[in-house]
Amino acid sequence: MGRASVVFLLATLLGAGIARAQEGCGYLVDVLVDSAWMAYRAGEITVATEAFTVASTRCPTHSGARTGLGYAALRRNQLGEARTWFEGVLADEPDVVDALVGIGLIAWREADHAAARTAFERTLAIDPANAEARSYLPRLAPLTYPARVSGDRFEVRTDEGWTPFYVNGVNLGAAVPGRFPSQFPDSAVYARWIAAIGEMGANTIRLYTIHPPHFYQVLREYNLAHPDRPLWLLHGVWIELPPDDDYDDLEWNQEVDDEIRRVVDLVHGRARIEPRRGHASGRYQADVSRWTLAYVVGREWEPHSVAVYNERQPDTSAWSGRFLRLEGGTAMDVWLAAKCETMIAHEMTTYGAQRPIAYTNWPTLDPLTHPTEPTAQEEVQLRVALGEPSPTATAEYDNDGVTLDPSLVRTTFSFPAGYFAAYHVYPYYPDFMVLDPGYAAAYSAEGPSSYFGYLVDLKSHHDDLPVLVAEYGVPASLGIAHLHPDGWHHGGHTEQAMADLDVRMTREIAAAGMAGGVVFAWIDEWFKKSWLFNDFLLPAERNRLWLNTLDPEQAYGVVAMEPEPRLPGESLAERLGEWQTIEPLYADSTGAGLRAFADEAAVWLLFEAGDGQPEDLFIGFDVIRADAGSFSWPGRRGPILPVGVELVLHATAEGVRLLADPAASLFRYLPIEVGPAAEERLQVMPLAEGSEPPGFFSGRLIWEMNAPFLSAPRSDGQFDSLRVITNRRRVGRDTTEYATIGYDRGVLRSAPVADGFWESLPDAGVIEIRIPWAFLNVTDPSSRRVLQHAPDWVNDGGWIGTLSEEEAAQPVTGIRVVAAVQSKGAWYAWPRSGSSFDVAEFSWRAWNEPLWRERRRPVFDALRKVFEGSSNSPVHSGNGR
Repeated sequence: MGRASVVFLLATLLGAGIARAQEGCGYLVDVLVDSAWMAYRAGEITVATEAFTVASTRCPTHSGARTGLGYAALRRNQLGEARTWFEGVLADEPDVVDALVGIGLIAWREADHAAARTAFERTLAIDPANAEARSYLPRLAPLTYPARVSGDRFEVRTDEGWTPFYVNGVNLGAAVPGRFPSQFPDSAVYARWIAAIGEMGANTIRLYTIHPPHFYQVLREYNLAHPDRPLWLLHGVWIELPPDDDYDDLEWNQEVDDEIRRVVDLVHGRARIEPRRGHASGRYQADVSRWTLAYVVGREWEPHSVAVYNERQPDTSAWSGRFLRLEGGTAMDVWLAAKCETMIAHEMTTYGAQRPIAYTNWPTLDPLTHPTEPTAQEEVQLRVALGEPSPTATAEYDNDGVTLDPSLVRTTFSFPAGYFAAYHVYPYYPDFMVLDPGYAAAYSAEGPSSYFGYLVDLKSHHDDLPVLVAEYGVPASLGIAHLHPDGWHHGGHTEQAMADLDVRMTREIAAAGMAGGVVFAWIDEWFKKSWLFNDFLLPAERNRLWLNTLDPEQAYGVVAMEPEPRLPGESLAERLGEWQTIEPLYADSTGAGLRAFADEAAVWLLFEAGDGQPEDLFIGFDVIRADAGSFSWPGRRGPILPVGVELVLHATAEGVRLLADPAASLFRYLPIEVGPAAEERLQVMPLAEGSEPPGFFSGRLIWEMNAPFLSAPRSDGQFDSLRVITNRRRVGRDTTEYATIGYDRGVLRSAPVADGFWESLPDAGVIEIRIPWAFLNVTDPSSRRVLQHAPDWVNDGGWIGTLSEEEAAQPVTGIRVVAAVQSKGAWYAWPRSGSSFDVAEFSWRAWNEPLWRERRRPVFDALRKVFEGSSNSPVHSGNGR
């Protein structure tokens, strides 16, 4: 007869009164209780509960039966019922060890460490060998958590109690020009930055990864010196994607868990991290835990990686730990919750401490549905249904095909610090941010704002959870990577426009009910790159040595990191005298001249007209071979050229633009074939007045790399504009078709150095032009390499759309420069010496260490005003205890 059957028989006998010959608390009750405990320990909780119930009914004073009922309730997480049983036993018999342990376990689950310690210490006084009490007591240092979540917000512990805390933060990368992201600055640089961040009025610094020990020491020293205005730390755990997108890979998971423990240990000043390639290391002794607001685990996860893992684990949807639990999710939701649990558990076990925790998320994986954003497969099907012949899928992310949902995570009583959601939210990407009608119709206090509309929807989904916008901002690059209907583009902003937009986003984040925002970023970082340039940085590892002013990813900084100015002065008028120290490429007796120098961002030119301003100025650049390229100016205007040029600058009184010989164009454009029924369906994203970039275009177009890059001699005068597609054509789930849009980045904006490409002084007859290296097809100015396949280049396998340093980055000693002017209707090879040209050889120094400086952008003062003057100003007080 099995154990359950024996228990059932005994319970039946007692319950039916067959054993009434013995008194109520007799032998059979003891046997039943012993059998019930065996069932309990075997996990047969229902059987055990029924038996304990019969025994306690037969013998209401039986401590074993009542204690058993307490543990059965505890197993079901019914803490109130369990406490009633245990306290009832102890009221009658104060030294029942199992009931004391039960009280201790309830207190542990409720994070009442003082009560748990009292119960376990009393247990050991009675039973010094009790294993349960001995196991828990070492973990019962007084629980500390300097911050917590409360409703929609954070709170920090102060001398006056828990105080609301709105996060006004800044993301801190640390790669100064010339350095990889793992090459950190010294303590003096950190001290200067931290002091400046405090001066700006921010109250939080976010780190993505572990920094060297001296960062934490400097932060601790700053906070001790500013007890009423400390800088709180939002610390991340950097996690690379696993091999083959297998988030169950044992070796990779072990490394992730090790990194989690390193972050917790260093925050408490108790870490020794051995040197690892690409990581900070050293002995961490500066305890900054009292100012560590929260942890954010991970990175922006690629949707394809999440989808692959979820498909491998289709039945994984729920998980329960000591601190967190989750139901109704996916395998990736479960994996992330478990990693957060790992971090909480290590800090609790080792330090008796907690703080709020989240994982990184972004709109591409948000839990909302976006009708304008089909997956690649859905879009192909939609195009087929609309009669489009042979549509192919794009290489872009499926930005609404898979989700991560932080709102599925729930905390237990053991985690009072709390859980929150952390999203990176920018206004211009993905496309649903600008195309979804609900967002386009949204209004903030400052006017129409698709950004505000998205924030409101995002917060509404996480109604019972604080939401932190852990990244936001716009870059002040000269180039644009994605267009926004209200002009909130991914790049192309003046520095003042950048400041205005960052301030507006800061206000809208607060108005949407978020728990705070963390602006991206403190400094520009030259090692970064966007999709527009990724293929053309050769050698790729050297892009950290020069500044691509066209790339938005390099221009988010509150602090600009820019080349050390060779000529002093904020304007051309201030620099003009210093230009005379630059040896001219050309000069003639009329006073005309062309001077040039180069820095880590651009080639600088100064054209001096001499005795008269020309109607047209052409400057040609032969970047690779004198016998290849165009031997005519655009439109075959003016004299024939002695060398073939790949790029031409054309300046008139109306403006300045760059043009490319067709073989030197980076991209070629192909029309998309559609069915006849599609002609009336196309919509162009409207751009608000004043936000349309130069050379804006739209249509049904795709583009591809214009490779192989092989310059050939030509003299037809044909040149390409420098058009780029910023927003690809899309077909929404409701079959609405959105046109391809882009702009001509070769139309150069006139503005001072930080905001434009050229300045002129017409009365002085001079124009200064700054040409970013990328415009000249220079793949790496620091080693003088340009984009060009070798003349004998052969690809037997056919062009596959990728470039390599060996194939396509040719070394040069310099660039040949030719010029021509049209003045009073007459064309001159220039300098004016009849029809013949001088061909100037312009070279520049190669470098392995860039010369650079820091400069605060206008956004610094703009954020300081909004941080310190708004109703959502930061709370600086608090000692974390």
